[in-house]
Amino acid sequence: MLFLIYLNDLPYGFHSQANPIIYADDTSVLLSADSEAELQSNMNLAIDFMTKWFSANSLVLNMDKTNIVKFTSNKRQTNNFRIIYHDKLISGVNTIKLLVLHIDKDLNWKTHIQNLLPKLSSACYLIRRMYPLFNTRTLKMIYYAYFHSVMEFGIMFWGASAESRKVFLLQKRIFRVITGSPPRAT
Repeated sequence: MLFLIYLNDLPYGFHSQANPIIYADDTSVLLSADSEAELQSNMNLAIDFMTKWFSANSLVLNMDKTNIVKFTSNKRQTNNFRIIYHDKLISGVNTIKLLVLHIDKDLNWKTHIQNLLPKLSSACYLIRRMYPLFNTRTLKMIYYAYFHSVMEFGIMFWGASAESRKVFLLQKRIFRVITGSPPRAT
């Protein structure tokens, strides 16, 4: 709690094109620009401000953990996106992890769902193994704890993507297991 209070005034110093997102000790900044030059300038302003703010508050901005993802429409996609800050090259990455969401530069959620499926498959396996031992009510509790809670996080973002079908097929499978339905039941 004290750390959150300590960081509380960080968002107030950013310029109008920068939107900071702070969650616990994780800080992200969303920037918008109409051109590469404007983006470079906005990025340098944001990093300058953060470096000065962190220094004034006896903290350090870890440039080795700093990642940049450039979100653009496919028509304007550029390869090898790089930002130069005080003669140090910061290369762009294709995917970042924000909390538990894996966000890629195309916003197609494929990477996120690929990371989500093994967790959900493990939950499905767990429930299949528990089926002979527990009643339906207990299996539902296990479902909500191990499957639904993981699936539900961020679903408002990735739920309409083409890849989401794989998640919902796993969910159907787990419902069949809980209800004792045959594999092809709808």
